[in-house]
Amino acid sequence: MKFKDDASPFSVLIVEDDPVVLNLLTHLLGVGHHKVHSASNGNQALQIVLQHCPDVIITGLHVPGLDGLELCRRVRQLHLQKVLPHYSYILILTTQYYKDAIIEGLEAGADDFIEKDISSLSSFRAEIQARFNAAQRIRRLEIDLEYAAKYDSLTQLLNRVAFFESAQVLWDRSIRNKTPLAAVMIDCDLFKRVNDIYGHAAGDSVLRELAAVFRSFSRASDLICRYGGEEFCALLPGCTEEIAWDWADRIRRQCESIPIKHAGIDIAVTVSFGVAERSELTGLLDHLIGYADHAMLTAKEWGRNRVISYSEMSAHPTITTGNFPIHLFDNITAEEVMIPFPLAIQPHDSAAMVADCFLKTRFETLPVTDHEGKLIGIVSETDLIAMIGQLEQWVSPIKGIVFTNVASYPVDTPIRKIVDFLNRTSIRRVMIVQDGALVGYICRTSLLRWMRNQWAMMNGNHDDIIPDVSSREMFVGNLRTTVEALKEKLLYLDDVVADGENTASLMADRGRLVSVISQCQDIMDQVLKYVSVPGTAYSENSFLGR
Repeated sequence: MKFKDDASPFSVLIVEDDPVVLNLLTHLLGVGHHKVHSASNGNQALQIVLQHCPDVIITGLHVPGLDGLELCRRVRQLHLQKVLPHYSYILILTTQYYKDAIIEGLEAGADDFIEKDISSLSSFRAEIQARFNAAQRIRRLEIDLEYAAKYDSLTQLLNRVAFFESAQVLWDRSIRNKTPLAAVMIDCDLFKRVNDIYGHAAGDSVLRELAAVFRSFSRASDLICRYGGEEFCALLPGCTEEIAWDWADRIRRQCESIPIKHAGIDIAVTVSFGVAERSELTGLLDHLIGYADHAMLTAKEWGRNRVISYSEMSAHPTITTGNFPIHLFDNITAEEVMIPFPLAIQPHDSAAMVADCFLKTRFETLPVTDHEGKLIGIVSETDLIAMIGQLEQWVSPIKGIVFTNVASYPVDTPIRKIVDFLNRTSIRRVMIVQDGALVGYICRTSLLRWMRNQWAMMNGNHDDIIPDVSSREMFVGNLRTTVEALKEKLLYLDDVVADGENTASLMADRGRLVSVISQCQDIMDQVLKYVSVPGTAYSENSFLGR
């Protein structure tokens, strides 16, 4: 989308079955160098709208096929459904220039009316020109607003919100057509240093010039946005990871070889890239971009000014994940870290009942399953709060507010992959499934506890995991009584406790021990969330007394 200045021609569709009026309007608007399409009936006009989406539509009220009012309704419906890329200003030509007809036309979606009276040709021409000028002013304002809402003002690239709207279309198409799709995350190296040495105006110049380079190497079908600060993101439809890597490296070499000029100063900059390709295991668009982002961070860790692919990063034996050595996650899967989910919500449950679940779990979102336990989405606390005060909705099923785009992983997913995802996104919790059925979740808190316990075990600080050795048997016994689902794991802990002095035995099986202890602690947290409810079987006194 581009700004239209006052002299820019518009696309106009004229729908009129009177050849005299049609020729008159075509000549009048053609003189202004506008691109004029014409149709003699409403059905033909609708096809032109779908093909060209004109800026302005001038239609007779009574034309063959779809009449003017029905054409208005169809065009407005197509715009609401986002079939049309922008709004079309509609003028209706009518001999019925009275109040009821005008109201009916406005309700159908018309913007303005012109009385179809050619008895005074000069007067008719003047009114046409005046109302068309008004339509142009309004369309220019709409175009400017649409542009400002979609594009970053500094780089003229898509902003993040508009990028994800269009990216989801490419994502869905890639899945539907089974075609490749690659994401590239881009970061200007040491950008803060540019601002500190040359000033923020120079930093702005650098970002503008980088954006121009990205555009010059891109196809019309590619999506590129300013992701935030000095970071950019590109989505390349039809590209494998290898092709995307080549695309990124050509840009890298260009940026490296030509300094950016600002106020007579040459500023040398380099750029780091991370590349990832969608695979059958890539569950969400966010996952794909997260993989590319992690590869980009790895490129910076490896020295900057380079392109790293996610597959290359994953295969490299010396890579670290954040500040944690990779061997911390060796042979650990989601099943060993996840927490079994205590509640099952279904689409037919009422908002009031689901609100009670939120109060008990204190989660921000809760998973929703079908009658077979298959994960179908999540419901958020925010959406539920928005329903407060609407009694009819409060007692209605929640199926209307279930969000189906949920981050989930199979139980055999390597935990490192989930850690990477949570580190690079704002999502706090992922769902764990087995054959599509919800079996548990992993959140930042449970990962933090697992890592704390893993470090304690690796360093031999066993008391950091279960500080009070004398209370271990009571801890295991209480948890066994309360959470039957962990019976096998707790029996395993019994064996560990019984042989607690055997350090060699502990160290030999420390991976499983840490996972079991972490899961037990997380489930204890879940159970203790009910202790504030007086008179329940889970009240503090009755629970601790078991």
